[in-house]
Amino acid sequence: MTGGRVVLGARPADGESSALLAPTVGVFAPAVREGELVSAGQVVGTVDVLGVLHELIVPRGIAGRVTERLGGGRSRVPVQYGDALFVVSTGATEDITADTASPSDDAQGALSFVAPMSGRFYVRPSPAEPPFVAAGDTVRRGQTVGLLEVMKTFNRLVYEGDALPDEAAVQAVVPKDGDDVVRGDVILALQPLPAE
Repeated sequence: MTGGRVVLGARPADGESSALLAPTVGVFAPAVREGELVSAGQVVGTVDVLGVLHELIVPRGIAGRVTERLGGGRSRVPVQYGDALFVVSTGATEDITADTASPSDDAQGALSFVAPMSGRFYVRPSPAEPPFVAAGDTVRRGQTVGLLEVMKTFNRLVYEGDALPDEAAVQAVVPKDGDDVVRGDVILALQPLPAE
C-alpha cells in the first residue's frame, strides 16, 4: 500500500551540510548510499508506517553528496520523528543539476526489483568473482542478479516479475554485499530502457 510522497524536512548540520529528517515514526528504507549525489525532488527512500509506504523526497534548495546515512549499510532501519536520515554536503554542488521543480517520475526508486524473501544478500558468486550486476548494466528477464542466503542455503535471485519490463537499466544495487535484507527490500533500483 502506497501512501504518496513526503518532502523531507531539513536542518543545517556542521559547516556546509544539511540533515534530512524523518517525517514520522516508522521503518526507513534508503534508496541512496553514502557518496551518491542527490538533488531537490529526488526520491531517496521510503518510510513504512503501519504497512503504508511513503516515498521520501529531497526538499527544495538541497543538492549535494550524501556524507552520512542512518543505519550505515542496513536496508531497513526503525526511525523516530526528526531522526537525521541523511547528511548532505551542500558545499560542492557544481556537478549537480538541481532541478527544483516537481519530483521526477523516473526518480530512483520508481521501478525496482525487490527481495522475494528475507536473508543475506550477496552481489557476486564468490569473493574473487565479478558481481552479477552493477550500476549501468542492463538486466533481462531470467538473469541472475545476486544470491540470497537463507538458513545456510544459497538461493539465486532471478530478475522476473509481472510488474517489471523484460529489460531495464540498473541505476543502483541498493544493499551492500553481505547486507541482511527482508522481504520487500529494494535490491535493484531500475530505470526503463528508452523506447527504440
